[in-house]
Parts: sequence; C-alpha cells; structure tokens
Amino acid sequence: MHAQSGWRFYGWWGIVLPAFIVIWVTNTLTLTGINVFDRHILDELAISRGTLKFGDTLQLLAAAILAPVGGWIADRYGVRPAMVGGVLLLALALFLFGTVDSTADVYLLRIAMGASLAGAGLVICVTIVSRWFVARRGLALGLMLSGTSLGNAVIPQFNTWIIGEMGWRDAFGVICLVPLALLPLVLLVIREWPERVGLEPLGGHAATGLPKTAQPGYEFAVALRTANFWLIGTAAFCTFYSILGLSGNLFLHMQDLGYDDRGAAQAFFPLFLMGLVGKIGAGALSEVLPRKAVFATCLVLMLCGAAMLATLDPELVWPALWLFGLGWGGNYTLLQTLVADVFGPRSLGRILGAITFIDASGGAIGPWATGTTYDATGSYQVGFVLMAVLTGVALVCVMLVRAPPRSAR
Repeated sequence: MHAQSGWRFYGWWGIVLPAFIVIWVTNTLTLTGINVFDRHILDELAISRGTLKFGDTLQLLAAAILAPVGGWIADRYGVRPAMVGGVLLLALALFLFGTVDSTADVYLLRIAMGASLAGAGLVICVTIVSRWFVARRGLALGLMLSGTSLGNAVIPQFNTWIIGEMGWRDAFGVICLVPLALLPLVLLVIREWPERVGLEPLGGHAATGLPKTAQPGYEFAVALRTANFWLIGTAAFCTFYSILGLSGNLFLHMQDLGYDDRGAAQAFFPLFLMGLVGKIGAGALSEVLPRKAVFATCLVLMLCGAAMLATLDPELVWPALWLFGLGWGGNYTLLQTLVADVFGPRSLGRILGAITFIDASGGAIGPWATGTTYDATGSYQVGFVLMAVLTGVALVCVMLVRAPPRSAR
C-alpha cells in the first residue's frame, strides 16, 4: 500500500469533493429547494400548511426507514450502486412533481424523494469519506457536509428565479436535469476503498480485505446496546427536528412578515451560509480542541438562535438565523464525526443508517408539527419555543457521551 499525504491525497479531491457535490444536489433539491414551491402548491391545491408539511414528514420518514437499507448496500455492495439508484429516482420524482394535481400526488412523490436520499444522501456520503480518512476525519467531513449549506444558501434563489421565468410547473422540467449531471462523477471519479487504488486511508491502514472481525470498531448489534448510541441518537433527533422544522417553514414565515417570494428565499442565505462556516470551522477546530466542547458550543449557538426566533420580533429574525445556522453547521459535522470516532469503521454504514433513521424521524416530525402549531395558533411561536427546548435536550445528551481519547481514534 502507498501512503499519500497532504492535499495530494486522492481522498481530498477524488472523494471529499465529489461527495460534496453529490450531497449539495440531493440534500438541497429535497429540502429548501422544494420549499420555495410551497406557496404555489398551497394555492393550487387549496390545502392548509399542516397538510402540505405532512409531505415533508413522509419524505423524511421514507429516508429514515430506508437509511439502514442504504447503509447495508454501501457496506455490502459499495456506495456507487446506491448513489446511482438514488440520483435516478430523484430526477424522476422532480420531473413528475410538475404534474401534481392532488395531495396524494404530492405525498407519493415526497416518499420517492425520501427514498432517493437513502441512496444518495447523508449516510452514503459520510460512509465513503470515513473509509478514506482516519486522521483529519473531522475536517474532511466538515468540508464534504458544507455542500448541504452552500446548496441550501444558493438553490432556493435559483429555483425562485426559474419559477418567475417559467412558472412553477415548467420549472420542475429544468430542475429534474440537475441530479443526472452527477452520474459521471459517481461512476468515473469515486472509488470505494483506498486499497483498491493502492492507497491507505489518510492516517491509517486499509481495512478492506481484512476479515470482518479483524476490522476495528463495533459490530452493529453491539453498538445498538451502548448508551453512546442512544445519547447520540437522541441528540440527532432533537437537532434535526429543529433545523428541518425551521427550514421547512422559514419561507412561509418570512412571507408572513411581509416579504415577497424573492425576499423570503433570501432568508435561507444567512441560515445556510453560516451553516457552511460552522461545518468547516467546527470540523477544523475539532482537530485541535476537545470535540465535545466544540459540539456543545455549537448547540448553545443553536439554542440562542431558536430563543430569538421565539420572540417573533422582526428585528431579531436575521441575527437569529445567523446564530442558528452557525450552530447547526457545527452540529451537523460533529454528529457524523462523533459516530465514526465512537463506533469505528467495521459496521459504520449500518450504524450511520440507524442513527439516520432516528434523526430523520425527528426531521420528519419537525416541519409537520411546526406547520400544525401554526394552523392551531396562528403563529410560529410555540414551534420555535419547542425547537429551543429540544436543542437544550441535545446539549445534555452530547455532554454525556463517552468518546474515545484522540490517540485512540
């Protein structure tokens, strides 16, 4: 095996960069990219916000249920077959979204989009990056995961522009082409294991080719019986409920404050631009500072942002989005890094799939519950207060996790 070092290492530009682009497209188009269509669908179908946001719930439940399947496919057959299937399904679902004429159509296509995330979303991208990095894993994951923030900051503006130019139905005919552009990247650039191209993981030794029992880390069944698994899972549930509850209703909330479509879409920019800064910054800081301390700081920032939003003060909404986004970005990176640190690579795909089942369940409930509280109370205040409480719960859980010492990673 050959050990490359520095930025020449194939993992940086042959794994992290492609995974960054994949998750940029798949995450964005299924989350904030679709939310800018909400007002048009509400008016077209004459439904309530809670009814529409139940589609978000179905999408994320589908992603949650199928995430362990995606992780199993990645562990057994490789990440590329999973990615290709996910990308093709996403393109088809987006194309068909331009033809919806009932709530049932919306729900069915959101389920298909959730299934696409199981194949070409978070679990798969984290799995492939973690295979290639032992040292600098926090930074590598932070760089890769920043794709979600960059996409979520930019794509809503693009989609809003396309809608203005073509109308919301025809816009889907253009947007559905974007996932197909990922196929050459997946098939020609991404490599499953360092050993298969004659390399070692950065800072470690190639694990593929070893008997399963010789690979470092936890067996899947053993991991499920640890307190660490459930503490991390609870933190993931609470934080994903909060970010997806916010992002899923942010466009409508900004319209309630008097912004037009383009002005409302701009609210995603500070939320996810700071998410990008948080992901990269927290990943880098976690290489030199205690990861739990960095993680806790990020959750405090999220908590402050949620508390500011709960005041419903229009003057606080923008600084609240900057704080919430910065904290969320760091949380997103360190959650994945902590899982890889605590449980190792042996069954990482399935363990990440199980954690994703938990966090996506929280994310599935967040948009619907937040929209439903709006329908019941006429404002988002109760929803924002609940986000603050859940972020506090996540903070407690993270502080209770027993992580291995840095030298043991």
